[in-house]
Amino acid sequence: MHIKLTNGTPTKYTLEKLRRDNPYTSFPKIISDELLASYDVYPYVIQDVEFDAVSQNKIEGQFVQVADQWTLPMVAENKPQSEVEQYVRSVRDELLILSDWTQMPDSPLDSSTKTSWATYRTALRDISTQTGFPADFTWPTAP
Repeated sequence: MHIKLTNGTPTKYTLEKLRRDNPYTSFPKIISDELLASYDVYPYVIQDVEFDAVSQNKIEGQFVQVADQWTLPMVAENKPQSEVEQYVRSVRDELLILSDWTQMPDSPLDSSTKTSWATYRTALRDISTQTGFPADFTWPTAP
């Protein structure tokens, strides 16, 4: 992974592009960092970030140079609340589908267990009424 400095501004750049941009130059198979630097091309590393996949997206930040190393920091960005709500509701809907069998007339469950499942399913349907939904709530526990 490389960048090219153009007027001091770093942009992503590939070694294939370097070869295409310089068609009359014969580059070695493995190009040294020193040779790359003569073309204002430098390697960079990605600085990862922890994030909550349900409520956040991981996006690229801005290139920074520390000492002689270029870094592309990743940044956690909050998803729109409507997107998080939609995701949580889709998980809830899937859990309801997976437990549908518990409420069927021919279910092998006894009435007490069937009632426990019905209570669980009600809690699933009411999940969006919990304080803190969709970012901070408690999933009900299946019987």
